[in-house]
Amino acid sequence: MTAGGPEFEVRDEDGLFAVLREAQRLIVRYPVAAQAAFSAVVAEGRAYAATAEGAALRRRLAGSELVRRGRVVWEVGTLNVLEEDAPTALPSKVMDALAKAATVPDLEPMLTRLFGLRPDDPT
Repeated sequence: MTAGGPEFEVRDEDGLFAVLREAQRLIVRYPVAAQAAFSAVVAEGRAYAATAEGAALRRRLAGSELVRRGRVVWEVGTLNVLEEDAPTALPSKVMDALAKAATVPDLEPMLTRLFGLRPDDPT
C-alpha cells in the first residue's frame, strides 16, 4: 500500500477488458435500468456524504490519485452516458449517441467494429 491508498496489479488484462466491455454492453442494452441504478447509487452516496463519517471519508479522499483514475475508468467504462441528475428515465446522452451514429456514412462497418463482429458472424 502507498500513502495514497492501495496499489493493484492487473494480472489478467483481458479479463478486466472483458468486464468493462460487458458493463458497456449492459448499459447500451438496458439504458433505463442502468440510469435508475446509477441514480440510486448517487442518491445513496449523497446521503452518506451528509453524515459525519461520510464527510470525513470525502475529506480523506479529496485529491486522491486513485479516485481520479477510478473516475476515468468509470467514465470510459460507462461510455459517460449516465447522468447524476437525469431529467428523463433514458439518458439523453444515449439518444444523442444514437442520433449521431445514424449520420455516419459507413454505419455497418462502424457497428461491426463496435460490437466486435466479423461480417460472417450470425447476428
